[in-house]
Amino acid sequence: MTQESISTNLPILKAVRAFGIIKPKFDPQLQGFIPPQLEIMGTAFLLKDFNIIVTCAHVIGQFINLPIELGGMLVIGKETNYQPISIDNIDFVHDLAVLRFIRNTQMPVDMFNKMIKDQFDDGLLLSENDPVVSNSIMYAGYPLGNILLNDKHDPSYSEGVISVCDRKNEFGRKEFQISGSIVGGYSGSPITLKSDPQKVVGIVSNSPSKEAGDAGIFMAVSYKHIKALAELSNS
Repeated sequence: MTQESISTNLPILKAVRAFGIIKPKFDPQLQGFIPPQLEIMGTAFLLKDFNIIVTCAHVIGQFINLPIELGGMLVIGKETNYQPISIDNIDFVHDLAVLRFIRNTQMPVDMFNKMIKDQFDDGLLLSENDPVVSNSIMYAGYPLGNILLNDKHDPSYSEGVISVCDRKNEFGRKEFQISGSIVGGYSGSPITLKSDPQKVVGIVSNSPSKEAGDAGIFMAVSYKHIKALAELSNS
């Protein structure tokens, strides 16, 4: 097996999706609208067993209750194949959101159900164990939106190491700290251990404050909060 085939078969690369909006844009020079454009806003991933899409609340929050005429159509996808989605559940305290695929009324139900099954066959599972300091981790997503998109809309892959465990913010959110490269757009990216690549231990939430400068450090929300919201969404 070649190195390229190994990398493309990584569960995290198969499960991650670009989250974005599609909407027409007005061109002042033409004095009219140009065809709908895709704008990548962040990252989401497929969670197997629950059949849900997970991302961060701060990525999706601006679109809550916003008419499609203003916000555009919410979509996720990869390899230029994008599907419409809706916001199912949102948890601002833990910076998490659950999304769902929307069936086009022209698509037969059985075809839609097959699409759902095919999509979530590539999904990740939730971990049952907390990570520990020094664990090597990997994450993948869509940093810098449209700027880094190639022709196939492949996600960007990165690695890091868990540097601090059991952090809690002022809301009691369980987090852990990761040393690794991070830029805008990685929010919503799943994090897995290199030793257990199929299972999510957390989700990329935020980078350090401005005062921290260019420190390669970011925070991840624990899989326990993802599990709680997933169970609530499917109850």
